Amino acid sequence: MRLVPPSDCREEIARRLEIVEQNLHLNAILGVNPEAISQAEKCQQLRREKKSLGPLHGIPLIVKDNIACASLPLTLGCKALESVIAAKDALVIQRLRKAGAIILARANMSEFAFDVRSRSSLGGDVRNPLCPALTAGGSSGGSAASVIAGMADGALGTDTGGSIRIPCSYTGLVGLRPAFRRQQLAGVAPLSVSKDTVGPMVHSVRDAALLHGILHGEEVAELSPTLLKGVRLGVIRALESENSDERTVWNKALERLRQAGAVIIEIALPILAEVESQSCLSMYEFPVAINSWLAAQTAVPTTLRGIVDSGECLAEFIPLLEKMLECQSLKNPLWLSGRRFQRRLTHALGLAAEQNRIEGFLYPTVRRLPESLNKMPPGCAPELAAISGLPAITMPCGRTQKGLPVGMEILGKESDEFSLLSLALGCECVLLSNEI
Repeated sequence: MRLVPPSDCREEIARRLEIVEQNLHLNAILGVNPEAISQAEKCQQLRREKKSLGPLHGIPLIVKDNIACASLPLTLGCKALESVIAAKDALVIQRLRKAGAIILARANMSEFAFDVRSRSSLGGDVRNPLCPALTAGGSSGGSAASVIAGMADGALGTDTGGSIRIPCSYTGLVGLRPAFRRQQLAGVAPLSVSKDTVGPMVHSVRDAALLHGILHGEEVAELSPTLLKGVRLGVIRALESENSDERTVWNKALERLRQAGAVIIEIALPILAEVESQSCLSMYEFPVAINSWLAAQTAVPTTLRGIVDSGECLAEFIPLLEKMLECQSLKNPLWLSGRRFQRRLTHALGLAAEQNRIEGFLYPTVRRLPESLNKMPPGCAPELAAISGLPAITMPCGRTQKGLPVGMEILGKESDEFSLLSLALGCECVLLSNEI
C-alpha cells in the first residue's frame, strides 16, 4: 500500500512536482495545479496542530482532464476547449479533497476519451514510462503514465470501453472500473451516458479499495483477501492472446492460482461473437451528451459542430466526429438494439456464473501488448464490463521476455466491488509471492 499520508506534505508535493518536470517528454501532464504547494502548506500546518483531514491527508493525486477540478482547466485534451475552466469540483473530487487529497496535476488523455491510445491536440502522444517508444494506452494514458513515472502514487481515470484498464495493463498498474452508477458522474465530461465510469489507477488492490471507498462516499474499512482454496474462477480462453510469450506469462499466472487452491473452470461464452460485432453506443450518445455539456461552458464553441468547424481538434478524429454528427436522434434503431444487448449480455454472464458456480471471470485485460505509439486493438475483453455494467479490475500478473507487463482482468459476477476487490486481493497476494 503506497497511499499513506506523507510526514511532510510540502516536501512531498515539491518532490512530486520535480518528477513532473523531469518527465515532460512523456506528455503525461497537461498542467499542474498552481495552488498545490500552498495547499500542501495548509495540510502541514494542520499536521503540526495534530489535526487530520482524513485518510488522504496531503497525498498528491493526478486527475484525468475530463474530470472537473474547481478553478483548473477542463479541456478533454482538445485545443478548442483550452480556455474552459471548471466552475466547481466533480462529485468524486469533492470527496477526495474532503479526505485530504491534493490535486497535483491534470493528466493528458485521448482527445474526448475516444481511443485506446492517448493522443490529443493539446498534449500529443502519451508515452509509456516503461518504454517511451510505446503508447501508454488510452484513454486514461496520462493518468497511468504519471503514476508509473512517480509523479503520484494514485490517479483518477474514466472508463467507458476499457479506458482505465487498458493503460493500467500496459503499464503494470491496478485499475478498477466500478459498476455503472450514473450519479457518480456529476462533473465528469460525458462520452457515453450508459457506459461511463470513473475509478482509481494505483499500484495495489488495497489502494484501489481505499480510493474506491472514498470516491463512493463510503466508510474506509480494511480489506481482507479472499482465501483462494476451493474458490472457482471462470477462465475465458477465447480471450487469450495469440502471442506465445504473453500466453506463457498468462498460463504461469493461472498455475500459481491453482497451486494456491483456486479451481480454474474454462468458460464457453457463445455471446462473445456478438460482443465483438456490437456498434459502440458512444457513437450515438456522445453528440447529444457533449452538446449539452458544451452549452453549460463559457467562451468555447457551444456545439460539437462548432468544434469540428474550428479545426482546433485532432485532425484524425474529424471523420469520426462527422459521422457522429450525422446522427440526428439518440433513440435510433441501432442505439435501441445496443441497449437491449446490454441487458442480454448481463443476463448471459450471470447465467454462466450461476451454472459454473464461479466467483468471477478471468481473462487477459488486452489481447495484444503495444508495439509502438500507434493504437493496438485490445480485443473485446474490456467490453464485457463496459457493456454489462458489472465491475472489473485489472492487475499485473507477470512480464514478458521484453519486460512488458501482462494484465489479468477479473470481472465480477454482480455489482459488488467489495467482493471483487477481496477476490482480487487474494489473487494479488498469490501473484506477488512470486517474481512477476
